[in-house]
Amino acid sequence: MPLTREALPTPRRWPIRVATTVIATAIVMLVLAVAAGGAWLLLRSAVHDAIDSTGRDRAVDVATRLAAAGPQASLELVSEPLSGVDLVRIVAPDGRILAGQVTRGLETLPALPAPGPGEILRRQVDAPDGSDLRVTSVGVDMRGVLLAVEVGTDTDRYDTVLAAGAVLFLSFVPVAGLATAGFVHYAMGRVLRPVESIRSRVAEISASGRGERVPVPEAEDEIARLARTMNAMLARLDAARTAQVAFVGDASHELRSPLSTLSTMLELSSTSGTPVDVETVDELLLPEVERMRTMVEDLLLLAKSDERGRPLRRDDVDLDDLVLSEAARLRGLAASGDASGDAGGLEVSVSVEPARLVGDPDALQRVVRNLVDNARRHARARVALSLTVDRSGAGSPRAVITVDDDGEGVPPDQRESVFDRFARLDADRARGSGGSGLGLAIVSEITRTHGGAVRAEDAPGGGARFVVELPVEALEDTGD
Repeated sequence: MPLTREALPTPRRWPIRVATTVIATAIVMLVLAVAAGGAWLLLRSAVHDAIDSTGRDRAVDVATRLAAAGPQASLELVSEPLSGVDLVRIVAPDGRILAGQVTRGLETLPALPAPGPGEILRRQVDAPDGSDLRVTSVGVDMRGVLLAVEVGTDTDRYDTVLAAGAVLFLSFVPVAGLATAGFVHYAMGRVLRPVESIRSRVAEISASGRGERVPVPEAEDEIARLARTMNAMLARLDAARTAQVAFVGDASHELRSPLSTLSTMLELSSTSGTPVDVETVDELLLPEVERMRTMVEDLLLLAKSDERGRPLRRDDVDLDDLVLSEAARLRGLAASGDASGDAGGLEVSVSVEPARLVGDPDALQRVVRNLVDNARRHARARVALSLTVDRSGAGSPRAVITVDDDGEGVPPDQRESVFDRFARLDADRARGSGGSGLGLAIVSEITRTHGGAVRAEDAPGGGARFVVELPVEALEDTGD
């Protein structure tokens, strides 16, 4: 089966080790090739400069001696050894060669245009055999007769040596590339070995589900920081999984009680053939149904918050109105004795300051109501609500809502866990009168989404105090 374009791995899909090896090898080979070319150009330029310097010195020397001895000394002047040059000759104005000494192949080189008296010219010309010849010409004025001294050097033999050196250097580029590839591949394998160890351990943890952690390298580098980050993430996942298992277990346990009551009564009615009387429906079945409905709504609210964060409305909310309305509701329950009888005779006190913020009014009312209902369940004779505005901090003002009861209070070692889901401090309390254990968890979640915080303390007169702090707008003093 032929490989399609989609089947071939593209560079973007290469493993890091392969991609790094290829890139490093390509860079090294490119740098070496460019270095070879640059070195060849620099050496060639230096050699040509040396050739020009030698030709100029020889031409000036011959021209100086020619001007002193005259044309009759031409043969003597050019008969000296060539010594690094390939052509030395003296040319008359009409192009005749008065005297000259050349290497083989340059005998038929025509005379070049003569420079002016004392002028030095450099030329690159083609020799009769096709080689390149660098010629330096010096003009000599002999009592009105302009002679030219020409000194030339064949550069091909030097260029050939330089080219051979460049080719030899370039032949090592593939060798250097292979060596680089091997070294980088090995080094990257060593560097990525801890990463592979982390990956394999994460795969094992994912498969086993055990609360293990990835190994942290000894070196304080990016991989060690990655390992620590992975361990922190695994710890959070373990905590979330444990909380989820506990949450599911607690939810099923809490729902089992009302369902068992309903199922038992319906089965009894079906078996005996006797309809359930109205009093049983009002006093037993409907409260259990209401309790189960409230619990399901609370569970759905918390589940939505866990999934994507609780969506909030953005309205202006007067917190003082919310606190006053909940205080009035609690007074009404106390006056009527409540259906369950647990609010009768409660003393309710309230103290508020004006406070406004932008938030979800229904959610914030849920916060105050849950705190009030929690205090009503635990209070013996008194519940106190207050709302103040703390302007002492450097930041924006914060509304402080406090709800006190005169019950048994919250032990110091449980003041954090009391906001956990299904948390119960009085385990022996009847579930029918004790709530679902989700009210304070909902308070904590809503408060957090509004940028606030909630905590449990001791009430000044004994019992429990729950404090909610929320950022509010700075209201101007109207002088009322």
